[in-house]
Amino acid sequence: MKLPTFADPESLSHVYNLLQNSFHQMNNPNNNSAGSTNIRKRRRKNEGGGGDDGDEDDDKGSVSINNGENKKHKKEELKGILTSILLLDEQEKQEIDNSRRVSEDEKFSLETNHKKKTKAMSEYFSNLDDCFSQVEESERVKRKNSRNMSNSVVFAAACSESFEEESSERGNETTGSKSGGSQRRLWVKDRSKAWWDECNKDDFPEDEFKKAFRMGKSTFDLICEELNSAIVKEDTTLRNAIPVRQRVAVCLWRLATGDPLRIVSKRFGLGISTCHKLVLEVCTAIKTVLMPKYLQWPNEASLR
Repeated sequence: MKLPTFADPESLSHVYNLLQNSFHQMNNPNNNSAGSTNIRKRRRKNEGGGGDDGDEDDDKGSVSINNGENKKHKKEELKGILTSILLLDEQEKQEIDNSRRVSEDEKFSLETNHKKKTKAMSEYFSNLDDCFSQVEESERVKRKNSRNMSNSVVFAAACSESFEEESSERGNETTGSKSGGSQRRLWVKDRSKAWWDECNKDDFPEDEFKKAFRMGKSTFDLICEELNSAIVKEDTTLRNAIPVRQRVAVCLWRLATGDPLRIVSKRFGLGISTCHKLVLEVCTAIKTVLMPKYLQWPNEASLR
């Protein structure tokens, strides 16, 4: 049998009132039987049945029987009510236990998921750091290799230039010793100077000259005149000196275009180390000769 459940407080108060009434009726059993006894007496009087003594005995017997039945019925009702209350308490305890168990399971699952996510994120960041470290290491190795390669190229060019100079000197010395004191023969590696010879002509277009050197011919001639005394070189018995205009042109073209010395060497028909040396010499001459003359810091006298 399914017992009724009382979810709201009004049902519980109804049960409480019912219990109070039941206990009150059990303590006063004659209250309910008095009415039924009077009704039976009236029926017997109306029917004209037996005497008063017999009626009184019958009434007493019926009252005792009714009282016993009422007590038994009330006890059964009270037992059912108490059983319902106990079942409700047990059901409430089970619901509390179930809710607590569900909350604990949810908490455990949340903690487990959080731990898994934390572990996955830590592994991801660890792998990311390793990847960045590998990339930085590879870039560092590439930069180191490129520096070593550039240094090797410069060193090889310098060695080649010095080897050519030594070879020319040795050849000239051998030729001079064989000629019995005659003038030494000049020997220089044959390089093409066609581009510079074309630019150095008087009929070379002004626009092309400005495109190559970022200045006009008049400005170029002025710079050559100003730096002539500082960078001019004399011819030797081994080779002819590089002209002033070519020295200035090498430096200005290198500064104007920013091309590597290898391309400068091909343009002007000179060695790589020679072009590097000319750039340094002309820049030093510009700083010592032209800057004090054309770039001056203002003083108090000039400001007044």
